[in-house]
Amino acid sequence: MPFDIRSRARPVLKWAGGKSALLEQLLPLFPVRFDRYIEPFLGGAAVFLSLNPSLPAVVNELNPELFNLYCVIRDQPLELSQLLRQHTQQYSKDFYYQLRSEAPADPIERAARTVFLNKTGFNGLYRQNQRGLFNVPFGHRKKCPSLCTLENLHSVGERFSAAQLLNSDFESVLAQAGKGDFVYCDPPYEPLSATSSFNSYTGRGFGRAEQQRLLNACISAVERGASVAVSNSTAPFVIELYSEWDIRKIKARRAINSVAQKRGEIEEVLVLMNV
Repeated sequence: MPFDIRSRARPVLKWAGGKSALLEQLLPLFPVRFDRYIEPFLGGAAVFLSLNPSLPAVVNELNPELFNLYCVIRDQPLELSQLLRQHTQQYSKDFYYQLRSEAPADPIERAARTVFLNKTGFNGLYRQNQRGLFNVPFGHRKKCPSLCTLENLHSVGERFSAAQLLNSDFESVLAQAGKGDFVYCDPPYEPLSATSSFNSYTGRGFGRAEQQRLLNACISAVERGASVAVSNSTAPFVIELYSEWDIRKIKARRAINSVAQKRGEIEEVLVLMNV
């Protein structure tokens, strides 16, 4: 089987829209066999980390902080673990805002900052403003939550060492897909309402023109022989956009939201294209 839900490598971040809790629903809908895995929107990497390590993979993350984090986990997991232990000892509201205001140039310091802010910020949100600055408030926990384990950093790093890790636009990644490839796309979701903030994780936004560009790139990949699956919200625009393809409903639980009443079970879709 190409995927294994029992993989010992676990996502390092608490990621809004992360697929860890949905693997039992998603994986049975994916192809039983394929030669190479391609993921243009890596995010928290839950699906990639469930992949059989023996299969070739191309994974892409446009967010520069996430891309840097995954490179550091791949190349310097021990140094990252040591710095995260120091951050744990320094845990406080003042330290959080001090770290949030900084822009370290050193890759390991940048990676540790990303993990610390993600795990200790309010409700695990990852949000950037239009200038690309992290703007989530302090989470006010009594003590610092577990930031990582060295064992898991090594496991995740081994997965990235065996894959091709890119920092590119999704269209250029999809352009590589062809016969024998399986592509899983988990883009920023189309908002369900005008006040939703599905697209605020990079500061750039991901509007309807981008959703259309994604569909066009997926169709081109399918025409070259690839199998493609796309996750998204149940917004009417999405249902209409993918109306010619096989749309499956997935039960999801939204655990990350700044408004407690908006957490809970929702529906999203998985679009199967030539799967």
